[in-house]
Amino acid sequence: MVRVQTVLGEFFIRLTPAASPITVSNFLGYVNRGDFDDSFFHRSVPSFIVQGGGFAWPIEQTGPIDVPALPPVVNEFNVTNARGTVAMARLGGVVDSATNQWFVNLVDNGPNLDNQNEGFTVFGTVDDAGMQVVDAIAGLDRVNAGGAFGELPVIDFGGASVGRENVVLVTSAQEFEDIGAPFAAVLPSSRAVAIGTPATGFATLINGSGSDAASCRLVPRSNIPATFTYQETNPDTNAAIGEANPLVDLAAGASATFVFSLTPTATISSQAVEFDFACGNAASAASVLPGVNTFQLAASTNGSADLVALAATTGNTGFADIPGAEGTGTFSVATINLGLTDTITVTADSGAANLPAEFFVCETDALGACVSELTVSLDVAIGANTSSTFSVFARGEGNIASDPGNNRAFVRFTDSAGQVVGGTSVALQTVN
Repeated sequence: MVRVQTVLGEFFIRLTPAASPITVSNFLGYVNRGDFDDSFFHRSVPSFIVQGGGFAWPIEQTGPIDVPALPPVVNEFNVTNARGTVAMARLGGVVDSATNQWFVNLVDNGPNLDNQNEGFTVFGTVDDAGMQVVDAIAGLDRVNAGGAFGELPVIDFGGASVGRENVVLVTSAQEFEDIGAPFAAVLPSSRAVAIGTPATGFATLINGSGSDAASCRLVPRSNIPATFTYQETNPDTNAAIGEANPLVDLAAGASATFVFSLTPTATISSQAVEFDFACGNAASAASVLPGVNTFQLAASTNGSADLVALAATTGNTGFADIPGAEGTGTFSVATINLGLTDTITVTADSGAANLPAEFFVCETDALGACVSELTVSLDVAIGANTSSTFSVFARGEGNIASDPGNNRAFVRFTDSAGQVVGGTSVALQTVN
């Protein structure tokens, strides 16, 4: 894949070496030499194409210069010129004349370009998100600056001559490997706030691949009435760093941490908000794992109880081990109520997995001893800004496989109105 960063945003080209190996190799040669850095889109034809690669405008130059062209490559037309495909430009009537200029198809140009001069070679595609940037370039005003710049897209142009600040510069073109999906986690896993009050949380994004991950980010995939923002953090201090809503590159095996906020603009009945934890060169976003990288959110007019809950297991392994098929595993939960005083019902379950286990809870003292009855549903009066602790017992009724993404124990805190206003979870497994 190649990331093309422009002054209007970035997009990725997913290359197709199986269909056009010579053309892809030629294109990557220009990319990896840095030939396209400081190049610009010099041609835009509405409902047709945007084109670049042939001209650059380095900051030290007073005008455009040619991108050095290598010997032309053989035509490899094998893929139709549909919307979003990227193809090589050529000299009119000369089949094997492609060098450094390339274009993105804005519409399905197959009926036209596939039948011209043995077809124009497609060597990659831009996805729907990237095409929003390409469409923005295509939507700019155009001027006739003479010569090859007769259909030049321009930014904020109102003078007599075009300057570097007016063209759509490619600030960087960089090759990345196509990698697998990243991994992600969220803490806390639940918040309940008043409309207009930010519900904040922390997220970790991990590049588990053996290659660099490019332009990683997080956005809600759930459609909820709330504004969203995030910022990278220093993992040692949790302090926010850098600009808002960044795109972050991660080395192989590296991770990044973020603080995010969802500010409700209307009432939200308690629901699990799913996120797209994605990287531009990853085949897909991180898998959605309830309780691991989802965020239970509720919003009301006047607010409610808001229990931030964290769980701890023996040895901090993240697993509540159940000794044998009919043994009992335990873990602890600590909470602080950042919202209003209320009577809270505490329960535990295994969620959608419906595991062979029965769950019991009790409130505990500072030493971890139960100070309430052991029950499947516990009602506790919890004051504002008050900390509480609980123990959870999972009694096995069969073997539970080690599958931490799916086999989990969920603790839920429900207010007097029936809304989930807090929650956490741990992985469950049977240890024989």
